[in-house]
Parts: sequence; structure tokens; C-alpha cells
Amino acid sequence: KALEEVNADRARQIATDHLQAGVRDSVMQRLDFRELALKGENARIDEIRQTIARLPSESDKISMLIQLANDTQKTNPKLATQLLEEARQMVNRRASSYEQFDQQVRVARAYAAVDPARSFEILDPGISQLNELIAAAAVLNGFEINLFRDGEMSLQAGSGLNSMVQRFGQELGTLADKDLEGAETLAGRFQYAEARIVARLAIVQGLLPSRPSSGPPNVFRN
Repeated sequence: KALEEVNADRARQIATDHLQAGVRDSVMQRLDFRELALKGENARIDEIRQTIARLPSESDKISMLIQLANDTQKTNPKLATQLLEEARQMVNRRASSYEQFDQQVRVARAYAAVDPARSFEILDPGISQLNELIAAAAVLNGFEINLFRDGEMSLQAGSGLNSMVQRFGQELGTLADKDLEGAETLAGRFQYAEARIVARLAIVQGLLPSRPSSGPPNVFRN
């Protein structure tokens, strides 16, 4: 809560008094990065790049860029956009692991609040690559993997590929509220009917009103 309210002194005090070493270091690091980013117009993107480059993994770098973009969205939207562009450049490549697919989804989600069109641009090549992987899985089905049953792609969780199709579908569901046509277009890019079903159900779910927190859902209310 202190981090969200940009109360750096309070966040440092809580982290020092109550958090274990690993979590405390993570909070302190985020605060240091945020103070660098919150220099306003004097903040230099090159300085931030150099600082982020010292993080140990690509996933850490992307996470920090997204966090900083969220932290500076109101105070310095220009810098926030630059930070997201840095993250986008890092995921703008053919994924070689499910982790890299996940990074694409995370950056697309971060863009959703500021530039949904960018989100679609990030997700589009990922969907094309997922189509290739599903086709390859269909060829290998019964030999190396068992993703298909009676010629149909299983919609049940249990494989990384299936989970990633669902992740992309969920992101389209989130974006549908901002650009329904764009979300429907990308959902239609899935070549396999089962993957399209997953994406379109996620879009429907994203458009439906939230279920009330107590009492049975009233399906006729809306």
C-alpha cells in the first residue's frame, strides 16, 4: 500500500522492520528504481537503461520496466511510454520458451491501459507461433506428447502449450472491453477451432459484468 501511494519512506520502514531479507531487498530495489524514474523531466532514459541492465535476468528487467511504467504513468506519462517501449523491444522476437511467451503477455497487459493497439501488435506474432506449435503437437501426438484426443485439441489444463493458449485468450478477454473488434480479430487468428473457442469464451467472460460478491448470480439482471 505504501508503494502504491508512493510513500517511499514508509515503505522503506515497513520493509526494514518486518520483511525477510530476500523480499526486503526486492522492495528496496524497486524503491531505488522508482526514485530514479520519478526525477520527472530530468530523468534520463539512458541512466535507467544502464541501471536495469545490471539486473540478473531478462525476466527481472522486464518486470522492473513494467513496474516503473506503472509507477510513473500519472507523474511522467512520457517516461512511462518509453519504459514500456523498452520492455516491448525485449519481447519483440520469436519465443524460444514458455517463459518468453509469458513475458509477451505481461508486456501486452501493461500496454493495455495506455495503448491497446500496441497490446494487439505484441500478441499477434505470438498467436502465429502458437499455431505452429499446435500443428507440431498434432503431428507428434501419440509419440512424444498427448495434447489431442480423438483428433481434437484437449481444452483441459495439463500442458504448457494448452496453458499458454489460455493465457493469450485471457489477455484478449481483458482487451475486449477496450477494443472488441481487435480482440475478435486476433481470436480468429487461431487456426485450430479449440484454440478459437478458448479465446472467444475468454472474450465473452471479459465482457460480462462481474458476479456479485454475495448471493446467487442473477442471470437475468442484465
